[in-house]
Amino acid sequence: MLAPLLLRQLGLAAQIDSGAAALGFDEERIALIDHLLLTLLGSAIAGVLLQRRSAAWIGSLSYFVWRYLEPFIQQAQHPGLSPAGQPQVLIPSAFVNVVLTLLGLAVLCAGIGAAAGTACGELWIVPIMALMRHFLLAGRHQTSYRRSPAVLMPILSLLAGLLVLGSLVVSARSAGPVLMYGPTTNLYQPAPSGPGRLAASTSGTIPSRGIVQQGSYISRALGGIRRTYWIYLPPSYPVEKSKRYPTLYLLHGSPGTPADWFIAAHANMTADALIAAGKMRETIIVGADGNGPVYRFSEWANSFDGRQRMEDAIVQDLVPFIDSHYRTLTDPADRAIGGNSMGGFGAMNIALHHPDVFGAVLSVGGYFQAGGPVFGSGPASAAYRRFNSPALYVQTPSGERAAHMITFVIGVGTEDGHYYFEGLHMYQELVGIGARAILLKGIGGHSWPFWARQLGEALPILEPLVPGL
Repeated sequence: MLAPLLLRQLGLAAQIDSGAAALGFDEERIALIDHLLLTLLGSAIAGVLLQRRSAAWIGSLSYFVWRYLEPFIQQAQHPGLSPAGQPQVLIPSAFVNVVLTLLGLAVLCAGIGAAAGTACGELWIVPIMALMRHFLLAGRHQTSYRRSPAVLMPILSLLAGLLVLGSLVVSARSAGPVLMYGPTTNLYQPAPSGPGRLAASTSGTIPSRGIVQQGSYISRALGGIRRTYWIYLPPSYPVEKSKRYPTLYLLHGSPGTPADWFIAAHANMTADALIAAGKMRETIIVGADGNGPVYRFSEWANSFDGRQRMEDAIVQDLVPFIDSHYRTLTDPADRAIGGNSMGGFGAMNIALHHPDVFGAVLSVGGYFQAGGPVFGSGPASAAYRRFNSPALYVQTPSGERAAHMITFVIGVGTEDGHYYFEGLHMYQELVGIGARAILLKGIGGHSWPFWARQLGEALPILEPLVPGL
């Protein structure tokens, strides 16, 4: 237990934190990574010095439980408000699953560290100690040491093996969502607020909740491959058969999936709550897939070499598909696009290139200058990078004309490093050219819980209940 504490005192934790923050991790995931790495390294050091795997393993695992897991359990049992401002309650099954996942990850880290440390110690410490013992006991009669019963070690090894196997099973199933979205992302649900029906209409009783479905479409822009999407249909959609609805397309970050905005940000539950409270009109929400077949991190853009037309896949394929298969309003004023991080960049870029398709755009935790292999490198692709950099494109006559046709909502977190300053600068640029821009600023970092809250703030702006508000 002392080894991880010593590493923290020596400043290793601060280095881990700064490195993880530079990679875009939020505070919640940084704290988890911090304690897991200290558990692993502390166990390794103890294994080297003590040459006792069990002691190193149990000691560093105890450190993780004491310094991270127990405070997490205490904090998680006090949920705050939902992104829509509603009270929340803890989901017991999700809570148990997350706790077991965290414990499994710690068991693995402690076990790996103990095994590696003991192995290293056998190479260096054991020979040195043997030599020292030889010189100290030279000329004396060496006494034998008492040994444990022969059957005890196999039993302990078997129990340790079962523990590792169980940890692997639990961690393999649930570690991905915990590390990608954060341990508290899916622990809560809105507190019950009454009957499950909203209102009655001439067509029947309207449910209080919308439905989420998955679907696919063929993208000609990407060579005819099939692409997936997630879609939220608002509460009255199954009942009001003649009613048409506005649409909001949500783009994920990097890495990400079409499900992110529904799994990590609970966009469907937020929309249900805001619709029921009369703060936004009923809206179809679509989660798109931005993982490219050629450039995986697509930036939601057409690549400089024409091999991957992701922007066209959204504008020319997905939007027409949704309009033809669902009851949508097709005017740009009734169609918005948004995203987080890479998705925030992509949403801004696509909207500015297609103001005749999208009348509003949301960017939370986004950036606004093109970078990465999708846009090429060197002088030959400089013009293409400028065309795909919203912060530079709005300075051109065509970009300024497009900006005056769009409503912009820019979400920034004060703890989001360079994303915070980029968002402020983009907002100031838009205001400077006379575009309609709204800034959402809050205390938070590059994390799904913060983006979920900002989505709750943005939806009434993007889809106000009374048009024009």
